[in-house]
Amino acid sequence: MTTTDRFTDARRLPLLVRTPTQNVVRELLGATDGRTGVLRVVGDPGGEFRVRSGQIVAVHSAGAPGVFELLARPGRALTGDAELRAVTMMAAVDGAFAIAAGSIDTCFWAEISNGAPTEVAGVEPGWLLAETERRLRALSPAKMSPHRNRLLLTELGETRLATAAAGPRQEILRQVDGQRSCRDIAFLLCRSLYAVTVEVSRLLAENFLLVPPPDFDRAGDDALPRDGTGMRALPRRRRGASGINDLLPLRPSSIRTRRKSEGMQ
Repeated sequence: MTTTDRFTDARRLPLLVRTPTQNVVRELLGATDGRTGVLRVVGDPGGEFRVRSGQIVAVHSAGAPGVFELLARPGRALTGDAELRAVTMMAAVDGAFAIAAGSIDTCFWAEISNGAPTEVAGVEPGWLLAETERRLRALSPAKMSPHRNRLLLTELGETRLATAAAGPRQEILRQVDGQRSCRDIAFLLCRSLYAVTVEVSRLLAENFLLVPPPDFDRAGDDALPRDGTGMRALPRRRRGASGINDLLPLRPSSIRTRRKSEGMQ
């Protein structure tokens, strides 16, 4: 049994096999017969899977930093082709995670262009889908979208930012302003979306960060609680603006369904 064969059973990918996400899964698994082309995923943020001879050679999405952004990280210096291939692989896996963690409307095939400079040797669709499933499952307890949910420092977070030593967490906290999402911070720091989202989920669990409601006005929030929790007092919400849809576990859903839900609020 090959690696791909182990994931052709839909029951092994419960977070991914949902309409219309299952269409993307079906098309990628079906490409293992030697297909070449670009599977374009329409959604928010959407993206594309570049496939050569049944192998995925690149994944691009507006929801995650690509190879060039990752290479632009301060202090990073390439040591050779092996590291470039590793960064390219990281970008491909992160792009797949970004697509799956957003909303998916539909997908279609297009011809592949030649001469793309950032491609891996090729990975099996089954392996990439399984890795994407693993990442979604690992972050689902956080009930936070890396694309839509904005982040806000708590009182504890502000204290940590002012007193803790420099490090990856401090980099993230420094970028939090009540308006930025994990995606925004990932691009600012030239770090992978998944790595930033994992760290943010930990900071949320430790009460250094919180996810404010969608109508949060950063400039109008000056009150801090005095109960020792370190959590900021949130502004009063408008009727119907609870933001409950933004706090549900990560799951792909159609744009049409999401827009209908927003229109009912």
